[in-house]
Amino acid sequence: MPFRDVPFLRNITKIKIPRIRKKIRIPLIIGMVILFIALGMYFHLVPGPGSLVHLFDPKVTAGPVQSVADAGASLNTPLATPLIADCLASPGLWSDPLSVQFFDMSRSDPTAWLWDFGDNTTSIVQHPVHEYSRQGIYNATLTVTWGDGASRTTTAYDVLDTRKDAETSVLVDTIRDGIISKGSFLSFVSTDNNSSVTVNGIRTPLPAGSIVKIRADSDTTGTITLRHGNILSCSLTDATLFMNGTQAAMGSFGDCEVPALRNYHANLSFAIEPTTGEVRQILINGSKILAGPENSYIVVTEDTTDIGNDLTLVALPGYYEGSATRYTISPALIAGFIPPSAEGNAPLNISFMDRSAGSPDTWSWDFGDGTGSQEQNPAHLYASPGTYAVTLTVKNGDQTDRAVKEDAVIVTPPRVVANFSAQPLEGVVPLAVRFTDQSTGSPTAWNWTFQETSYNLSFYTNGTTVYDTITDQNPLETFTDPGTYNVWLTANNIYGSSDVFKPQYITVTPSPYNDSTDDIVVKTAKPGYLEQDSSAQFVVRNTPATITINGTYRELPKGAIVRFVAGSDQQGDITIDSNRILKFAFPDIAVYVNGDLIDQGTIGSIYISSMEQFQTNLTYYFQPKSAQTYEAIKGQQYLSDLDNAWIRIYNLGLNEQGSLSLISGTNSTYIDGADNQTVQDWILQ
Repeated sequence: MPFRDVPFLRNITKIKIPRIRKKIRIPLIIGMVILFIALGMYFHLVPGPGSLVHLFDPKVTAGPVQSVADAGASLNTPLATPLIADCLASPGLWSDPLSVQFFDMSRSDPTAWLWDFGDNTTSIVQHPVHEYSRQGIYNATLTVTWGDGASRTTTAYDVLDTRKDAETSVLVDTIRDGIISKGSFLSFVSTDNNSSVTVNGIRTPLPAGSIVKIRADSDTTGTITLRHGNILSCSLTDATLFMNGTQAAMGSFGDCEVPALRNYHANLSFAIEPTTGEVRQILINGSKILAGPENSYIVVTEDTTDIGNDLTLVALPGYYEGSATRYTISPALIAGFIPPSAEGNAPLNISFMDRSAGSPDTWSWDFGDGTGSQEQNPAHLYASPGTYAVTLTVKNGDQTDRAVKEDAVIVTPPRVVANFSAQPLEGVVPLAVRFTDQSTGSPTAWNWTFQETSYNLSFYTNGTTVYDTITDQNPLETFTDPGTYNVWLTANNIYGSSDVFKPQYITVTPSPYNDSTDDIVVKTAKPGYLEQDSSAQFVVRNTPATITINGTYRELPKGAIVRFVAGSDQQGDITIDSNRILKFAFPDIAVYVNGDLIDQGTIGSIYISSMEQFQTNLTYYFQPKSAQTYEAIKGQQYLSDLDNAWIRIYNLGLNEQGSLSLISGTNSTYIDGADNQTVQDWILQ
């Protein structure tokens, strides 16, 4: 049927369309096209601006025909990832319990963010921190937007929920170290005059009625124990004590005892930082939520005025048992290393140890001097003085974190500080003395000067006063002239020099030793002592010749010059028979062989089969004591009854038969030998 015969269509054809003027016809058409495109983009009916430009690209005849949105592509080609909104709200991570950290977890790379925190405030930051003005139940929404205007919205429900318990029972038990955070404090009013706190070893009383505040001045270690309203301990390595609003003491808190208090307020933040180490267990309201090796950052906070709350807090290792206003467990990749800072003279060798949390699998160190390392725990030598920043970058999968510590290493020029020691400090000529350099700062050159005291300090103007000069680091100097000697040491390195002067340091007595000429016999119930710095010297004539010092067995060669020097007043035994030494048993004897100290301590055993040139400077004395005493010199009896004499025997040595017997006990002494001079100071009690 022809369409004009259809009534409906026939009527349409009779409708008269108004005639549009030619001058407005083109603008009207352009406006309608723009409106169509805008409506299409809003309802995603046409491509966005980024794709629309390609509609006017010239046709390409070569290659396969592509359908819209790659619908005809191979199934191996992934489709475009859709925009998905997602977020995470972490309340209680900050010092203010009303602060919340919001994290954008959206996918497909949105370009704009709009947060509505549920309290009539908003933010356009990707990861904002928001502080609510009061507790409440808030639903926060996040709207993310693509560049083409596409958007998605998600909601985080019950961000702050006051319906939850105000306090939670927490038990944290780890083998890691914990930190009591800076600013943590205890405040109270003391109501007992027996209350006290110890700061820097000094006990400070807290009189009844005192308003007391103990505040951590830095992230510190220590212990805190609260029981039934009593503060049993509060030891902090860095804290301040305030009394009645005034600073009373500052430093290391060793102990705190407060048996009674009121107006109690504890605001404590205790952190277990991420390090390698096991968490034995974490219990929340009696239920175990975590245990085993892991690297979470654990923070427990208690802000309470409840005087009845019990608490045990130990920083090393980290342990917390008590109630908590809030707690957080944050598994994360966190870069960290020790030592946090180091200082010393160049060249300075530093061993760095990775203490990152989150089990990183790669490490990149920048030592600040143009070098680095990929090792987990590297050692690095800083050769030149300077101040260096150290950076550690760690990675695990797609996670990366970096720790930068400015002025981590301070390398100072190695300032030389000269010092030395010597053994022996006195003796007879020829006296061989071993000087040992003890200078610090890595010296590279040494200059020793020995000067006789009789010339005083004219050494600087008259070279004739100098006995000898040596440039060895640890010289062995033999003094052949009696006298008292000053010793100078100048130590040098490329950065400078240092001098040390020890006046009258070496004393050389004439040689030979005083010969023992008078036979002496002493039998007494008085305790006797070999006097400090007493000495004896001999030459090993034949072998075998052996000695045991501090349990170490040694053989002495033929011809060796052996010298014994007493390090203190002491008791002991000597047995010398026909120039054979069978015993020289004392607990504190320095033994020199050919001028070198080989050891000092207890002589356990000795056997010298034959010796010669025995020289003595042994002094033996008896303190005044009412005791039976027999003493005879060259057969003439001097003492044979109860007496109170102080007896000193000089140059105790061998009799005409080459023998000496000395047996020293707690309450008796027996001597059979010879001496050069006997002095008796008769002291009546």
